[in-house]
Amino acid sequence: MSMAIFSKKNKNIFMHNDPKTLHKNLEFTATEQYKILRANLSFTIPEDVKCPIIGVTSSVRGEGKSTTAVNLSYVLAENGKKVLLIDGDLRIPSIAKKMMIESTPGLTNLLMRFEPRQLISFQSNILDNWYIMPAGNIPPNPSELLGSSKMEKLLKTLSDEFDYIIIDLPPVNIVSDALALSHY
Repeated sequence: MSMAIFSKKNKNIFMHNDPKTLHKNLEFTATEQYKILRANLSFTIPEDVKCPIIGVTSSVRGEGKSTTAVNLSYVLAENGKKVLLIDGDLRIPSIAKKMMIESTPGLTNLLMRFEPRQLISFQSNILDNWYIMPAGNIPPNPSELLGSSKMEKLLKTLSDEFDYIIIDLPPVNIVSDALALSHY
């Protein structure tokens, strides 16, 4: 099973053959589970929260956290919400590869010098209201960077622009990076 992705710039078609990555390639049962997750979020998140920031992690690698982050962000965008998916795994990032996009610029680059107009470069070619931010250059200090005041400021700024922010995080039993963002 494959999916055609159209580039807005030149209308080239790229074929994506990973049936586990994007919602449209999933079997009906799996697709419905992501939609149920979307519905449950709408009942769980308090009404006064303008832009929920949702971290997706697991205990160890290979449990499907990145696939879940991609598909959750997709079904939220598919439902009309403006959604940003961030690859917050600054050790072994996978979102750029899964989505066949450039890995830079990304999160680490924005943390060094953020300008709101840069957001347009993260708009997906799939849905106009779905933005995908890769990890960027791999830093020597991921935990410190994710827990920094720059990250806090960036998330606050991004929260004004989006309805949801989904962050793909590394496994919690391997590194402490996800814990650095847990208070958001």
